[in-house]
Amino acid sequence: MFLGCTEELSSILKAIELLKTSIKDRSFDLTIFEEVMFFAEKEALYIALIDKSNLSVKTDYSIGYSPNQQQQLLKTINCTKLNNVNLLKSYAKARNPLSDIATYDLDNQDSGFVTLVAFNNKRSNTSAPASYLIELILPYLHKAQLFRYESMRAFNSPIHLLTGREKEVLDWISSGKTNGEIGMILGISQYTVKNHVAKILEKLNAPNRSAAMALNNELNI
Repeated sequence: MFLGCTEELSSILKAIELLKTSIKDRSFDLTIFEEVMFFAEKEALYIALIDKSNLSVKTDYSIGYSPNQQQQLLKTINCTKLNNVNLLKSYAKARNPLSDIATYDLDNQDSGFVTLVAFNNKRSNTSAPASYLIELILPYLHKAQLFRYESMRAFNSPIHLLTGREKEVLDWISSGKTNGEIGMILGISQYTVKNHVAKILEKLNAPNRSAAMALNNELNI
C-alpha cells in the first residue's frame, strides 16, 4: 500500500528514528510512545509487553485507556490465550468501531514476549489507516519495550549491587567454571575467588552457586 502523503511518510520515518534512539539509549517512555503514535487517536492508546508463558504484563503504558478497559482487555487475552487475535480485535471493535489491536512477535517461537498495542483508527479513506501505519513501527516498538523491560529487571535485581570483579566472577560461575579455573582465568588466587563467591552469595541472598547462576541468567531474555 502506498503512503499517499509525503508528510505522513516523513513523520513515520522520524518516528522510526526516534524509536531507534530510544532502543540504543534504553529511554523508551510514555512521551515517546505518544509521539510515535501520532497517526492514532491520543485518547485511546495502550501498549503492553506480555510474557507468552503466563500471559503476564511486564511493562505497559496507557494514554486515555481506562483501567477498566485494560482489565477487560487483559481478561480477554487470558481467555483466548493469545491464540485468536481476531477475537481480541472483535472485542475492541464491540466497544468502539474504530478500535483495533496490533501484535508483534506473537508467532515467533524463539521469542518469549509479544507486544500488544490497542488504538483507535481515526484515518479517513484518503489516507493510510492507523492499522496500516502501525505495522511500520511495530518491530521498533517491540524492541524498545524489550529493552525497557531489560533495564527494569537489571535495576531491580540485586545483581547491580555487585562490583565489577564480582560480576565477572559470577559470569564465569554461570559458564560452569570452578573456583580454581576462575582464578587461573582472572590471574587471582583460588582463595580470592572463594572470597568473591561468598560476597556474591551474600549480596544476592542466594543459598548456593546454582541460585546465583539462576539470578544471573534471568537477566538474559
